[in-house]
Amino acid sequence: MKKMTLIAFALTAITFLMSVPATAQQKDKTRDDDDFSWNGWGDNPGVWSAYINNDKVHMQFGGHHWNSSGSFLLSELGTLPTGQAGTFTVKREAGTITFNGKFAEKEGHGTYVFVEDPAFKSYLEQEGFKEVSEELMIHLFFTNINKAYFSYMKGNGYEGISIDQLKDLAYQNMNQRVMTAYLELFKKEGYGKVSLGQIVELREHGVTPDFINSLHEAGYAHVSLDKALEARDHGVTADYVAEMKKAGAKDITLDEAIELRDHGVTEDYIQGFKELGYGNISLEKATELRDHGVTVEFIREFQQMGYKDISPDRAQELRDHGVTAKFIRRMQEKGLKNLSLDEYVRLRDAGM
Repeated sequence: MKKMTLIAFALTAITFLMSVPATAQQKDKTRDDDDFSWNGWGDNPGVWSAYINNDKVHMQFGGHHWNSSGSFLLSELGTLPTGQAGTFTVKREAGTITFNGKFAEKEGHGTYVFVEDPAFKSYLEQEGFKEVSEELMIHLFFTNINKAYFSYMKGNGYEGISIDQLKDLAYQNMNQRVMTAYLELFKKEGYGKVSLGQIVELREHGVTPDFINSLHEAGYAHVSLDKALEARDHGVTADYVAEMKKAGAKDITLDEAIELRDHGVTEDYIQGFKELGYGNISLEKATELRDHGVTVEFIREFQQMGYKDISPDRAQELRDHGVTAKFIRRMQEKGLKNLSLDEYVRLRDAGM
């Protein structure tokens, strides 16, 4: 039975490896490249695949319905088996992972097994964390939450961490480096002591210290954490603000940027109108057009049919009446040709 299980794991690993070049190298800009990204955690033992990039080994762990990814320092993995199958281990206070498999050049795959450290689990119980599951232990391992981590947190005023908070810290990969970046930012920018729950929320929504700093550099020096969170949730980044300023909103506020983003107004949308010859379109007008469903392609289709002088206002009126290029072509196929746009509007209003 054990042999059959290992064969099944190996087959899964080979299949899993085939998807690595397309997925493992994609980076979430809200995360650092040595963060672990959790899309579920399933099997122990399980399968892994990896590629080496400079001094780091980027790994993915997966099963039939889940996958997670992250990186280790190459030095932490020791001597990697190349050419033929072998083992290597990573040991941390939470436990040890033993990897079986091999590398060919800079790519590798195989199986793994995680064994938790009983001494560290006893330490957690002494700290008040009862009934710590294997799933949480393996998350603590990858996040590298250890005794020094708890000392660091206590030293910064975060004592009495609950089991739920510990899970949040582990699942969000809030290691000591991540926490340090947040706490240094809060101190530097005068945010005061931020609750652990709020820090976790910021992290979960992708509001990193780099994101907040980018808003400051974009001209929003006194943005609150709640406003930064709102901006991130609405897809407003420093790059988006720069786009809107380039499009003409020189003194745009963060609230105005959020509103524009909610309406789907982008630099490409405005640039499209400029390419059609409407270079002086305002952001307010662009928002109105967007709300009425007027796209660049909508106007371009009319121009291609011979209506060269159609204005954005006229396009909005046509859109409101349900007159599209497709509607006009259908009417022409029925013999209603060479009509004015007003006549097509009346036909549409009449229920044609």
